[in-house]
This record gives sequence, structure tokens and C-alpha cells, in this order.
Amino acid sequence: MLRISKLVVAAFLISVLLMVSACSSNNGGDNSGGQASNGTSETNSNAGKPAAVDQEKVVKVSFFAVPSGDVIDLKTNWFTKYVKDTYKLDVTFNIAPSSDAATKQSLQLSSGDYPDVFWSGNFTPSDILKYSKQGIIVPLNKYIDEYAPNLTKAIESAPGLKAAITAPDGNIYGLPSYNTCWHCFWGNKAWIDKSLLDKFNLQMPTTTDEFEHVLQVFKDNGITPYTGSSDGFDPIPYLMNAFTYDSASDYFDVQDGKVQYAPTLDGWKKGLAYLNELYSKGLLDKQALSQKSDIVKQLAAQGKAGVIPSLYSGAFLDMNSPNYKNWVTVPPLKGPDGVQYAAFSGNSPRSLTFAVTNKASEEQIVRLIKLVDFIYTPEGTQMMNFGPEGKYWTKAENGVKGLSGEQALFITQSDKFYSSGAKQNEGWNQMGPIFQDIVWRNGFVKAASPFTSEGLESLLLLETMKNYAGHQPQQVYPGAIYMDDAQNQKFALLKTNIEQYMKQWTAQFILGNKSVDKNWQEYLDGFKKLDLDSYLKIAQDAMTAPFDTSAYRSDAKTVEFLSSLK
Repeated sequence: MLRISKLVVAAFLISVLLMVSACSSNNGGDNSGGQASNGTSETNSNAGKPAAVDQEKVVKVSFFAVPSGDVIDLKTNWFTKYVKDTYKLDVTFNIAPSSDAATKQSLQLSSGDYPDVFWSGNFTPSDILKYSKQGIIVPLNKYIDEYAPNLTKAIESAPGLKAAITAPDGNIYGLPSYNTCWHCFWGNKAWIDKSLLDKFNLQMPTTTDEFEHVLQVFKDNGITPYTGSSDGFDPIPYLMNAFTYDSASDYFDVQDGKVQYAPTLDGWKKGLAYLNELYSKGLLDKQALSQKSDIVKQLAAQGKAGVIPSLYSGAFLDMNSPNYKNWVTVPPLKGPDGVQYAAFSGNSPRSLTFAVTNKASEEQIVRLIKLVDFIYTPEGTQMMNFGPEGKYWTKAENGVKGLSGEQALFITQSDKFYSSGAKQNEGWNQMGPIFQDIVWRNGFVKAASPFTSEGLESLLLLETMKNYAGHQPQQVYPGAIYMDDAQNQKFALLKTNIEQYMKQWTAQFILGNKSVDKNWQEYLDGFKKLDLDSYLKIAQDAMTAPFDTSAYRSDAKTVEFLSSLK
């Protein structure tokens, strides 16, 4: 399983990252000096078409790379050899561990000792503005126009991609790791042990009142009704979305193009009152805001938990457990005012991964763009992730169906590839500018019955499509926002202070240490002191347009197909 498996390994298992020392940069590019110039050369400008180059000879190129912990050695990796043989790029890797990648990237850029290419860097839109103005990273438009038909098509059709990569000057300076992960986009789900509903003759709750009744029955029968943790199972967003939109990230609520801060709205106040009511009655676990996730897992394993907020049930329960099949999602609840949202994080990409520096030659850039264009095909992403056909994947035979019920593209042994502690040296495993769009996502595995060992992807898509997709607002705040460095620093500082203040007060309201009836105005006054008005103005001014979520709706045919798998 993609992304989720990496999350589980990172969050709940101890992985050993094998990092490889690599050669320094400046191989094969224009390495006449260590410091960047104030502007790009004619070779790297966006004017005209690329110069003709000999595309048959192998050229050296240096990559900044942050490999996944499962990759044994990028230098001897199969896909590295494939890149050299097919795209004539002899790559040397400037490797950074994920824990130190941001620091290493920043130091290299500030010192001038950076590679030809940041293959798996991490550039915010503000970074893009900064380094493009300095001439360190170069525009790619003319190369994309000339050599990348697949990428060009994706830019025009993939939701959010064009807006994220197009700088205010109209140029494209980099590309993201594009991952259409529907079950990730609605990560704040609530999972319920359906066997308890059956045992106590209860219906699946659909409103906040019905939910409270179910929790009360659970409590009366010795079950921890609704639990959570401070490190992964946040109990707040799922319930708050029955009162006002809680994105669980930027906390912005966009109404008719106007940016508002949801934690100051009347709906947030009502949501806090409801959460406090559950807490005071013992229906929200007294430790839900402070305990660690291990406690939640123990409750689930012992059959003592009723409802758990989580991205997926495998995060808190062994998928081989007999009770695993009983855990299903609770639909977004309808609140007393008819509000029924689900937190949505698909307003992505938020940052760029791939960027070419002014040290790269024309020969290198042409080959790089051709490589990226290959990756922007289903087979290209499949090969970069998993290596050659045969070991971890094969092409699907005719008649084999993917997750949407259409013809599958591949049969991927993702359980084998992502098994705990597994090491491989075939693919780069999502390192760099991947393009995991909805076509690839629905076609990279054979659809299998949910709740089976082979059916995890089916289960996640089914529960998301059936209950959550389409419950987000029509417009949300964009993930990628271009601000100059000074504005970005001011915005980041305001964001840190405002969110810290909001979370502290939210907890106090829920625990009953503060009262929404008596202390709400005091709470709002605190935001004024923290200059919330300036924070919202910066956010408003930086937003060229809201992110349109209309592409992310439930598909009845997909739900019907996945539900039919037994």
C-alpha cells in the first residue's frame, strides 16, 4: 500500500535508513563557479526553443536525493541503471537523510555548492520565488513544450497541478510529487466497531444526537465510547465538521472567495460546546487529548473501544485480527444546523520536489525532461516506484479489473514490497517527481474483496467513496501559495502563534477549564492581540483563486463495484 504503508512504518515501526555516501555535485554541468549568478544564461532562459543537442551520448548529472529507507543503494539500483541506459544520464547522488534533508538543501543553496538537479528536494512556493529571482533554479517551460507531451497533458488536466507549479511570472520552475490518494485526502475519518452496533441493536449514527446516543450505550456496557490520542488519532476534526468546516490543517474557511478563520466562527463555538458535553458525560475518553496512540491500539486489540478517529483501521488494529472486518467508517455527521462536512486535504500539491539549477547544461536538461515525461505515464511511475516488470509487478491481463471496475493496468505486490523491514534495490520508491494520478491509482492493483489481505486498497477507496468524498466544501484554501520571502516569514510566524493559541484554548474549552458561554469573547480578543487580521489579509491577498474541489466527488459505479466484491 502506498503512502499509508510508509506512514505506518514511520509512525509505528522502527526503520533503519541505509544512506549511501555520494560524490559531490558539479558533474557534467556548467561548473565554472560555485556561486549562482544573478540571472540565468541564454541556455537556461525561457526564451525560444531549446538548442539542438546530441541525445545519444551519456552525460553525467548530479542529483540531490532523499531515498526511502527501503532502498539498498541508489548507485546500484536497477532504475538508476535504466535511467543511464535509456535516458543517457549517468547519475551521481548527493544523498540526504529525510531527517536532515531540509537543512542540507538550505545549506547547499546558500553556500553555492549545490548539484545540477534537486530530484527530491522540498521547495515551497516562496522558495521557488526566492531561488528563481536569484537565478539558481531555471525555468523549464520551453523544454516541457518541446520534449514532454505527457507532462503537458497532465498540467492541463490534473487537478491543482497547473496552479501549484506556475509562478507569478508565468514560468514553471519545478514539479511536485503528485499523488492522488483519495483515502489520504479524507484522512480524518471515524471508524466504529460495527459488531457492537449489532450486539446492542443500534443503527449507524447519522447525526450528532444519534452519535451521542450510540456512545452512551457503549459507555453503559463498559466500552470506551470515543477515544483518541495526542499523536495521531485526533478526535476533534471529525466532530467539529458537523458544526463548521474544520480542515484540520490551515483552519481556513473560504466563503464566496473570502478567507475566514474557522476557529473564530459561531459554528466552532457550537462544536466546542458539543465536544465539552461529550467529555463531561464520559463519552469522549478523558485521555483522548493527551494519551499516546499505543493506548488506543491496546483498547482496540482488547475489543474495548467503540469509535476511533483514524486515516484507516489498520493504523490501530492488526489487519489479521478476527475483529478487523468489523471496523467500518461512520459517515460525516449532520449537526443541528444541517452542517455535514468532512476535512479535505486534497488541495495539493503544496510544494515542489524537482528543480533544475543553473549548473545544469542543455544536454542534461533535455534528458531530464524526457525522463520526467516518461515518469508522467502510468508505466513510468510504476517502474520508478517498483523497478522492472516481473519481481514486484506485472501487467494486468485483459479482463482483470482495477479499483474503479475498469481494466487494471498492473498487478502490484505492494504487500510484499512494503512489508515491514523489507529492503529492495529495484525501484526508487516514490522518490522525486512521481505522477500517481487517479488513472494510475485505480489501475496499479487488482481489485480484491475488502477486509482480505489483498483488499486493503479496495477497502480504503470504498469507505472513502461511500462516506466521505463530496462532503468537503466546493471551495477550499489552496495548498500552494506564492509569497515573497518577507511576507512568507511574517505569515509563518503569525500562523505558528495563532494556531498554538487556538489549540490551547480549544483543549481548555473541551476539558471544561474554559466556558464557551463565559469566555468566548476573551478567546476572540486574544486573536486580535495576535494580529489575526493581518494574518487573514496576507492569506487573502496571496490567494489568486480558491481551490476548486469539484473533481473530488463520490462515484456511484465505483462504490457499487467495490461493494460487490465478496
